[in-house]
Amino acid sequence: MSERITDAIAKRVSAGDRPQVFFWDADVKGFGLRVTNRGAKSFILDYRIGGRQRRITIGSYPDWSVAAARTEAGNLKREVDLGNDPMGERHADRSAPTMRDLWDRYKRDHLPRKAARSQADETMMWEKLVLPTLGKHKVTDVTHTDIEALHRDITTQRGTPVRANRVIEVVRRAFNLAIRWEWVEKNPASGQLRNPEEKRQRYLSPEELSRLSAALAAHHEPVSADAIRMLMLTGARKSEVLGATWEMFDLDAGVWTKPSAHTKQRKEHRVPVSANALTLLKRIRETAEGPYVFPGKGGDQPLTDVKRSWAAVCKAADITGARIHDLRHSFASLLVSGGASLPIIGAMLGHTQVQTTQRYAHLYDEPLRAAADHVGKTIDMAGKK
Repeated sequence: MSERITDAIAKRVSAGDRPQVFFWDADVKGFGLRVTNRGAKSFILDYRIGGRQRRITIGSYPDWSVAAARTEAGNLKREVDLGNDPMGERHADRSAPTMRDLWDRYKRDHLPRKAARSQADETMMWEKLVLPTLGKHKVTDVTHTDIEALHRDITTQRGTPVRANRVIEVVRRAFNLAIRWEWVEKNPASGQLRNPEEKRQRYLSPEELSRLSAALAAHHEPVSADAIRMLMLTGARKSEVLGATWEMFDLDAGVWTKPSAHTKQRKEHRVPVSANALTLLKRIRETAEGPYVFPGKGGDQPLTDVKRSWAAVCKAADITGARIHDLRHSFASLLVSGGASLPIIGAMLGHTQVQTTQRYAHLYDEPLRAAADHVGKTIDMAGKK
């Protein structure tokens, strides 16, 4: 049938016993009404572009009136005349990658380059915070406003402002990769305002360290207690200590070689251990059975955390406001008080950036003041002769 389609025609036509029937409009070429034997009716447009025949569905009847569908058909035909392919664009939009697709590729191609702890942390951020909100969004549809709302929600609703900053950093990094993969042209996470963060450093005093040692000696979980002792004696990161295996240590030479997969900088870090740390390791080695220095239950996997033990020994030692990572800062402060230079501290802690070690420069105030006082006293004594 080919005649000008009207609302009256659209209302009365049927497919009878045929699966579907097409009624073509006499005024707009390619514009038609498709009717199925179940009574479903929809407006369509047939067109050719690049030698290919295309058919695009405009909308269903009566949700779309005939007049509105004919106007849309005219608009689509003008797009075709300009060389555009409405159906191709619709297919492209339908298959465009979502934020979940971005996470899947990020997880496959980029995440394995990171340390195990970072992999677990970023996985949690994506699966618990990013994807529930943005997972179904097309990557190309995510806006700066969306990222801002995500940051605000994590900050205010969850009450974790620093975590909100870390999430935005991870999303920004993923969008930079998406630009490289030619999924998007701009990064909506760039320029996002961050919550203020105060650099917090807590140094345990010698008295606190003494009380902590006594509490560790009395702690009922020896493996956790020994792991915390190792943190005190080496200034290593928690993930490095908990993931340590016996093959990393040369107990005769007193050297710990941390493989790149275990360090934050993804570089091998070879460092000598103190006599006290070596004594601790040799004691543990006498009864060790598995590959891990600090094994978890069963012995076939490493100890995963010492949070409860840390809280317990801090309480027993009457230590407040200290995180387990503060043992690393305390180790550095003791190096300073022992006269170690910043390059030596950086080497001991495995820093690759000078500015990372520079945070401990202020600890030199007292040694420098003592040195200056020594000069003053020397000059003063010389003047009295």
